[in-house]
Amino acid sequence: MQQVVKGEFMPFLGFKQKTGFTLIELLVIVLILGVLTSIALPQYRRSVERARVAEALTLVRSIYDSCERLAWENQKNNCGAAVTAGIAKFPKLDITIKGTYSSTGTALLTDNFTYELGNNITATSVKGSYQGAKIVFNGRNFSCSAPASGEASRACSVWGASTWNE
Repeated sequence: MQQVVKGEFMPFLGFKQKTGFTLIELLVIVLILGVLTSIALPQYRRSVERARVAEALTLVRSIYDSCERLAWENQKNNCGAAVTAGIAKFPKLDITIKGTYSSTGTALLTDNFTYELGNNITATSVKGSYQGAKIVFNGRNFSCSAPASGEASRACSVWGASTWNE
C-alpha cells in the first residue's frame, strides 16, 4: 500500500491534495466577524459616551462646590451671586481643570464639554453626535436637556440621566 503525503501527487485520483481554506469558509468567517462587530461597536461607543458624561458630572459637582466656597469666602450667598458680582471666575476657583478660559473667565472649554458658571453650573457637549446637549446642576439635582431634533435629542437617555439623582 502506498502512503499519501500532503501535497504530493495522488495517482489514484489524478490531482494534488489541496491545503488551506475554501472561499466559502473564508466568507463564513468574515460574516461572523461582521455580525460580532455590529453588535459590539454600538455598545463600545455607548460606554465611551457614558464615561465622558460621568467625568462631566464629577467636574460639574466639583466646580459648583469650589464656586460655593469662593462665594462664602467673599460674603456672598451663593455661587450665582458671586458670579453676578464678578468675583467667581474659573481662574479664581480652588480646582484645576485642563482647558481654555473664556475672556470673561466664567466659561471653560475642555475637549468634551464647555462649563459655565452662574446660578446653575452648566456643561454643554461640544464633541460627538450629542453636541449641544446640556447637563445642569443647581446644587442639589442634575438635569439634562437636549436639542429637539437629530441624534443629540437622544443624549439624555443614552447618558442615563434618569439615574443621576437616585
